[in-house]
Amino acid sequence: MSELYYEDITVDDELPPLERTPTEDQAIEFFGRDNPTNPAFGDAEAGRRMGFGGALVPGLLKLSWISHYVGAWAGSESNLISVRVAFRRPDIAGNPLTLSGRVVDKRQEDGINIVELEVVTLADGQPSVRGNVQVEIPGRTS
Repeated sequence: MSELYYEDITVDDELPPLERTPTEDQAIEFFGRDNPTNPAFGDAEAGRRMGFGGALVPGLLKLSWISHYVGAWAGSESNLISVRVAFRRPDIAGNPLTLSGRVVDKRQEDGINIVELEVVTLADGQPSVRGNVQVEIPGRTS
């Protein structure tokens, strides 16, 4: 993929959507099988007994996917400045998630090119995580 430059980005640009399907093993191994916070994070059967339908996908796993998604879009010369997310609802392992994003602002602060994005993970068309990511993007003359 070619490098992305600040000058090439406009507000309302859409990031290409990315589909990821977390497996039960990924969900469980992310925290470990002995997660004390909620048995549904470490045991798919516990998740089914609790009415979730399987192992819960940890929010921090989705956060890591969002960070990687934005970083891959922005390119190797970019730097994530901040990532803020709100977890809206649980996701169940085995169900596909779609990551998508949109540029909502771009500005220069103290000589740094900043692009602000709204990002979301969608399951069955419904948001499960909403976020705001600020990333430093190189300029063509940097």
